[in-house]
Amino acid sequence: MAAGPDLVNRYANLRALAGGITESKRGMLFNQLLADALQRDGIDAECDARGPRGEVDVAFAYDGTWYLLEAKWEAEPINADPVRKLHDVLDERRPGSMGILASRSGFNDSALRRAVGVRNIILFDRSHIEALLTGVATAHEIIMAANRSISLFGHEHATLAALLRPRRPIETPVALGVPEGFTPASVAAPNALDADVLAYGDGIKGLASHEARLLITVEDGVVELDLRRSRARRRLELTNCEGNAFVENDGSVLVARRGGIARHRPDAVEAAAGGFTRTPMIVPGIDGAPWFLDRSTTGWPGSQPGHLVAPRAHLGDDQRYSCEFPAASCANVCWMREHTFLVLGDGHSCILDLRTRASTWLVTPVGRPHGLIRLNDTWALVTGSNRHLQTALINTESGLTSEPIAVNLAGHVGDAVMIGRFVFVVAGAPVSSSIVVPVVARLPIDDLTVGRREALPNRR
Repeated sequence: MAAGPDLVNRYANLRALAGGITESKRGMLFNQLLADALQRDGIDAECDARGPRGEVDVAFAYDGTWYLLEAKWEAEPINADPVRKLHDVLDERRPGSMGILASRSGFNDSALRRAVGVRNIILFDRSHIEALLTGVATAHEIIMAANRSISLFGHEHATLAALLRPRRPIETPVALGVPEGFTPASVAAPNALDADVLAYGDGIKGLASHEARLLITVEDGVVELDLRRSRARRRLELTNCEGNAFVENDGSVLVARRGGIARHRPDAVEAAAGGFTRTPMIVPGIDGAPWFLDRSTTGWPGSQPGHLVAPRAHLGDDQRYSCEFPAASCANVCWMREHTFLVLGDGHSCILDLRTRASTWLVTPVGRPHGLIRLNDTWALVTGSNRHLQTALINTESGLTSEPIAVNLAGHVGDAVMIGRFVFVVAGAPVSSSIVVPVVARLPIDDLTVGRREALPNRR
């Protein structure tokens, strides 16, 4: 079974070699690539199966139905001819077989019109193909959702966004206010600060910021919280979201999904990166650009280092840098200055220069770390937990750390972001002796940098 990174690398190589190999050879490589992606997800697929009535690019059985997949790698959107030929092949096969026409270059109007009339061919374009190869979506969910779309609605070419949209969105994934039953006294950490709890929800998966708004990742999308108006709305609907989101300059939203990073545009979803065997994290790279933290390992816990991934325009062309730190121990990463990054780990952390590979090790000042905020070129704030929420400061020039500050919130410590003069954190709020509810809470940055005024960001 092919590994995720192998599929993405082969896809990149196929694209780079596309002008220098024969059409037949390119087609065979593309067929095998798709078959291996299906096999990765546990579907027994075979490619280039020859019979007395012609060749099938990829064939597989799923959920009691045989699928015949025709793969096309062309320079322009394909016309109706491949649709017609695949339909003829299906007519010669056992009744009930389904066809899939996967075209990296998409389909022109004649192909779309032809597919409407046959009703037993599903159309996959580049977005579907790349989501499968990167692991942003599994073969199971793409096939099941596409079959449902053509069977119930007659949509033979449903967009990837439509296939991955939640069928039954959670009505109120994030509620504003304080969960019933919580008071700071239920934590009562020694000499602790009280946080201002803003929102709560069992499905909170991550936290990010954009302008004066919080982006709260939930299982079926991202909720935007307008702090000025105290209003929450759905920013996007997408199943199986994880970790913090990131808003790009054009308004597109990046969010981790399964083994890759999905990019959600107003009218489409596409794979931005992938091939990771563990769900990646979106981290601030050089000058705040979105980079990815790959914590993939072989086995568990594994000895491979984590990697920082700087995305490029095409899948598989990413620039990778070793974190010089075991992947299983990497909790978070942030860019500090020039080529210097802070790699946050449980127990120890590392200040790393990607250009020179020089590293400085230090003891992580909080337990079970997760949240990480760059305050300025030198200082970073980290959050973690030791029965309660802790925050501390790290000086990335000297390697010095501050004593942890306790906060009257409990476990479930997650992301942390800063807007203006406030730090926002994901943590837990005990509402009973056995139930802890994930919350988003606010703390003044001045309270977290007492005695370290040089750590404060420059006022604007």
